[in-house]
Amino acid sequence: MFTKLAKISRYILVASCALYIAGCSTNPTTSQLLNKKHAGLASHNTPFHDEVLKMALMEMETKNYSKAIDLLNSLAEFGDIVAQLNLASAYELNIPANKRAAARWYHRAAKQGSIIAQNKLGLIYANGIGVAKNQDKAIEWFEVAIKQNSPDAMFNLGHLYEQQLSENDDATQSIQWYMKAADANHPLATHHLAKFFAQGKRVELNESLALELYHKAAELGVPDAHYEIGNHYNLGAGVRKNSATAASWFQKGAALGSADAQVALGNLYWHGKGVEKDSVQAAKWFKRAADQGSQEGKQKLAEAYKDSGSVPQDHANTELLTQRISKKRNSKTRGIQW
Repeated sequence: MFTKLAKISRYILVASCALYIAGCSTNPTTSQLLNKKHAGLASHNTPFHDEVLKMALMEMETKNYSKAIDLLNSLAEFGDIVAQLNLASAYELNIPANKRAAARWYHRAAKQGSIIAQNKLGLIYANGIGVAKNQDKAIEWFEVAIKQNSPDAMFNLGHLYEQQLSENDDATQSIQWYMKAADANHPLATHHLAKFFAQGKRVELNESLALELYHKAAELGVPDAHYEIGNHYNLGAGVRKNSATAASWFQKGAALGSADAQVALGNLYWHGKGVEKDSVQAAKWFKRAADQGSQEGKQKLAEAYKDSGSVPQDHANTELLTQRISKKRNSKTRGIQW
């Protein structure tokens, strides 16, 4: 009985809010919308409005996206940027997703000055999610966000230019945007910039600079940066070769979720380099990587179980070995390589 009354009260509140909002005489001005931090998180400061928004955000937290959509629609239509951003996100995450509706609401929020929406819209156009793929529009929206000094947009634009590179193209534009974002301590921009100098592709090889940038990226929380530093020590690239130091860096990256670091740490345990040889620990880290979808992790895990009877079956996951053997057999008849 009380549950039903609570539900009825809730929907009366939502309906009242919608009627109240619809009855307001004027929309907020652009200057009012932009007078909030993070691209104008507009609020009409009414109890109804705030209460419905609060309920919608609670539904988002509990992943009840269809209810969140119902609650957010009227607020978003009235121009509330927080509602628009969350409504777009709810459409993306709902099952089934509505990517077109998500793009439409990101566009509404982007037009009102939301840096988050401008970046998201750039990614949407770059990847053709809910809209026709359009690189020019992607660049346009990233540049709009860059005018508001968005490091994310600087990185996204640099990454877009990098993805467009063919074998002999000049990478100047990509590197320049990565450098600007890295100057603003953008983690991924710093990491990507380091890779350019570590690989010596389209720029002069500079291992010491690459290592310095990887260290900065690691401090900024990039898991794969720990792997890259460990790999430098493992190979002796730009530093004196040291398997124990490599293992330490791989351990840090593996704990943070880097699949490459997990495989690399597993290899050190498997061969006993820099750490005491331990096939069970090796299989544990191979499995961590395999669980993230790493093909190398899956292969190493299958090999660990096949080659060492000391590895417990629950670590090795026999299903992976079966899949691998099956694919090898198929490759002989279908030309598919494992």
